[in-house]
Amino acid sequence: MNSIVVGFDGTEPSFVALDWAAQRAARRPTRVEIVTVDALDLFADGVVDVALADAELRVKDIAADAEVTSRSVSGRMPDALARAAAEADLLVIGAHRRRPVRAALTGWRPLRTVSRSAVPVVVVPGDWTDPDGPVLVGVDEDDSSSAAVTLAAAEASDAGVGLTLLHAWQMPVPTMDGSVALLPSPIQEKAAHRRILTRVSEQVLSQHPGLKVDWILARENPSTALLMETRRSSLLVLGTHRRGLMAGAFLGSVGQDALVESRIPVCVVPTTSTSE
Repeated sequence: MNSIVVGFDGTEPSFVALDWAAQRAARRPTRVEIVTVDALDLFADGVVDVALADAELRVKDIAADAEVTSRSVSGRMPDALARAAAEADLLVIGAHRRRPVRAALTGWRPLRTVSRSAVPVVVVPGDWTDPDGPVLVGVDEDDSSSAAVTLAAAEASDAGVGLTLLHAWQMPVPTMDGSVALLPSPIQEKAAHRRILTRVSEQVLSQHPGLKVDWILARENPSTALLMETRRSSLLVLGTHRRGLMAGAFLGSVGQDALVESRIPVCVVPTTSTSE
């Protein structure tokens, strides 16, 4: 059975996150656990149990067959939530798009949560309106997006929608050989990047033969290309590099831009994730 942990703090974005998780749970057998951290700091005394019970009912209204539970844990955010979700397939949180400081007041800043989690994290913007469209996944030149592609293909197949592979590239800086500048060929560079998408597309179709797979090769800044395509997509999936001690070092500018700007849910998949 698939397992989802939803971080809940009583704010509007956390209710939207519940709705997203419930819609996903309605498609497959799923155990949904609603987790609040240091509930007495978030809710008035005596309201915690009522708030969690209402949250459970909200999920059950959408996913009647889901196994839904809730609990309150103690600790500091986001580490306490990451620990609570350590055995889950997915961690889901809501966020105020373009207003990260409001989420930060209770420790739910998306980048911090993503950086602490060992499992894929879906960040649902508070103004999400359930758009239709394919699942969109960013394809990198290295293996950092492999787990993201695997998860994105499974999500698209399960939801009955298509999958869009997007790879963005830019011309490298010319190198110098003595006094002569070595200029790379745009035609050769484009062909090399096209081969990346062709290879990934073939791998996806070998695992999901019936899945509709499209790909986009964009000579563009990756953040710009991905955010433009989110207008036609239902979910954006990104991989991480897991490099460095700072959150931004492994997520990169593309992921940070997406968490702030995306109007659709963003799923960040650690390179070590094996979720399907």
